[in-house]
Amino acid sequence: MRPWTRSSKSRRRTPKYVLAARTDGLGERLNALLNAIRLSDLLDVEFRFTWPPVNEDNQSDRAIVPADEFFSADFLAAHRVDHDEWEDGFVLPAGLADDVDSLRAQLEAAEHGLWAPNRSLAHRIDPQALPAVLRGYSSEFSRIGFDPRIEAVISAARAVPLGADPVGIHLRSGDIVHGRFRIWMRFTEKVMSAPVARYLIETYRGAGSMVLVFGQEADLIKRLCASTGAVDAATLRPATEMSDVAAAMFDMILMTRCAHIISGPSGFAIQAASVGDKKVEDFRELLTASEIVAITRADLARQGETYHPRIRAFASWSAYYWARRKLTSGEAIELIGAALEADPDNPRYQLRAAGLEYREGRQARGDDALRDALMRDVARGVETLDSVLLFAAKHSSNQYDCRDVVTDFERAADEGSGIAALYRAGLRATVGDTDGLAEDVASFEARIGADDPLTRIEALDALIRATLTELKVTGGAVRPSPRWDQVR
Repeated sequence: MRPWTRSSKSRRRTPKYVLAARTDGLGERLNALLNAIRLSDLLDVEFRFTWPPVNEDNQSDRAIVPADEFFSADFLAAHRVDHDEWEDGFVLPAGLADDVDSLRAQLEAAEHGLWAPNRSLAHRIDPQALPAVLRGYSSEFSRIGFDPRIEAVISAARAVPLGADPVGIHLRSGDIVHGRFRIWMRFTEKVMSAPVARYLIETYRGAGSMVLVFGQEADLIKRLCASTGAVDAATLRPATEMSDVAAAMFDMILMTRCAHIISGPSGFAIQAASVGDKKVEDFRELLTASEIVAITRADLARQGETYHPRIRAFASWSAYYWARRKLTSGEAIELIGAALEADPDNPRYQLRAAGLEYREGRQARGDDALRDALMRDVARGVETLDSVLLFAAKHSSNQYDCRDVVTDFERAADEGSGIAALYRAGLRATVGDTDGLAEDVASFEARIGADDPLTRIEALDALIRATLTELKVTGGAVRPSPRWDQVR
C-alpha cells in the first residue's frame, strides 16, 4: 500500500490522481473504480483506490472481503492506498457541463485530485463534448487485476452455455425489503417487486427467450423459476462451495452475457451492464404506473400467500408509490392498507395511511393510524419515536421523506388533531421553530383524551423530549436505527 505523504512543497510538484473511494457495496465500489480508470486515461494521470472494511450501514453486504482476497498483489501494490489517509483533498467533477478541459482545470485546482463518481460519467461530462463517456467498461474491467481465485470464478461464468439473447432479471431486495432501509421512501426505486418480476419473466418466456433470475431472495427466485420456466442463476454456479464474493462475481459476469438486463437502478445491475457494454433496462420504462398497479393486484390475488409478508408489503407499497399521482383516494388507501396489513410495524405505511385518511377528512381514522404508530414505537423499547423521526427526516434538496402527506398532517393539526400536532412538532424542531414546537406539543397534550391509551404510557413524555431534541440537533438528518436491520 502506498502511503500518502503530506508535504508543504509546491502543489506544482505534487502529483494529482483520480481516486475511487467508496465505503458501500461491491457494485458501487467497482463502478467507482472503473470510472477512476477511465478518468485517469482521459486526464493522463494515475488512478488510486481505497478498499475499507464495509461500514456500519452495510453489514449485510457480505460480498466485501479484504482487498488481498479480491485483487492481485501486483494490482494492489500499484494502485491501492489507505482510505483514512486519502479521504481529504479530492473533489467530485462539477457536473454536466464538464468536458476534458474543465475536468483538467478542476484536477489542477484540487489539492490532490478528483473523486471518481460511482454513477455514469455522462452525469459529469457532456456526452456531446466527449461521446466516449457513453461507451461500456469492458476495456477498463479487463485492466483490473483480480486474485487468482476470483479470476477462476470469472472464467467459469464466461464458460456457462446460454441460449441466444438471454434475458437477465435482477431482484434487488435485502435491506430495502427486509431490513433498516425498508422504512425509507427514497430506496423504493432500486427494487423491482415480485409481481412485476413474475410478469416480465412470463412475458419474455412467452416470447421464447431464456430468462435468468438473479438476486438475494433465494426462496422467491426458486418459486418464480419453478412456476415460469425461468432459470435461477444461482443453479449455474460451479458445484464447489463458493464464498459470497465469489458468488457475487460469478453472477455479475453471467449477467454481463445477457442480451437484456432488466432491473431497477441497483448498483450491481448497473455494474454488470456496464462491464458487458450494455445499459440496464429499467422496469419502470417497460411498464406504465397503471400497469404496475394492475399487475400487482392480479398477482397478489393469485400468489400473495406464497410470498414472505414483507415481500407482499413491498409489492403493494411499490405499486402505490409509482402510481400515487394518478390513484383515486380509495385505490391509494387500498394499496397502503394491504402493505400495512402485511408489515404492520413499518412506520412508513402507518404515516402514509394517516395522511391519506386526513386528506379525505377522516380525522379519527388518521389519528388511529398515528396512535398505532406511536404505540408500536414504544413497544419496541425505543429511545426515540421512530415514526416521528421518519416523518420529519430530510434528505437531499431538503425534501421530507413523507413530503407527499406533510400538508395533510398540517391541515389535520390545524383542525384539531393533537396527534398530528405532535408529528408537526417534529418538522418544527428540524427548522428551529421553538415556539411552534412548544405549541404543537401543548396541543398534543391537551387534545388526547383521558381515556386515550397514549396517556397510560409512563415514558411517553421522555420519549417525546428525546425525539424532538435529536431532531433539533440533527436538523432532521437522521438515519434509520440498527434495530431495523432485520435482513434475512
